[in-house]
Amino acid sequence: MPARPTGARLAAVARLEGVCEPCDVIANRLDPWHGAWFHPYSFTQLEVLSAPPVDAGEDADRFLVAVTFRMGRLGVPVIAEFTAPEPRTIVMRIVDGEGTGSVVETHATPMGPGPDGRPRTAVIEAVVAQSDRTGFRHSLRVAPLITPLMRLAAARLWRDDLAYAERRFTLRDNVSG
Repeated sequence: MPARPTGARLAAVARLEGVCEPCDVIANRLDPWHGAWFHPYSFTQLEVLSAPPVDAGEDADRFLVAVTFRMGRLGVPVIAEFTAPEPRTIVMRIVDGEGTGSVVETHATPMGPGPDGRPRTAVIEAVVAQSDRTGFRHSLRVAPLITPLMRLAAARLWRDDLAYAERRFTLRDNVSG
């Protein structure tokens, strides 16, 4: 796993399950445009700055994206990189802008078949946020109030994303079945 922020940080983990396979979750997360299309309440002004060539080595195997994270009417522009350090893991790291060094790790874990025989996948997402702003340290005192909101925000995004992953699985399953 890539390095996580050290020092003053806030962390939250969200977990949801969907009727799909891990590849459906990963495909959703690696679609750089899905955020602006499916989550206009959270992401805007998305631009893919670079994509890895087919034969990229491990150090160059990343998407680089400029995006504005929305918080209500406010927006925070950042540059983020997306990497896949493991087959069922995507890591988004802010490399420039507010919160540089913050990471979002998304893990797609197969849970086996459900009662209907269809595959279930757990999405486990860890958000580790940091900031160089002086006021950020003060937010740590109210972390017990902030981290549940972070979990709720991640769960809201993943409810939309799991619908995408489940549709992808259903389409593939209908074609092969």
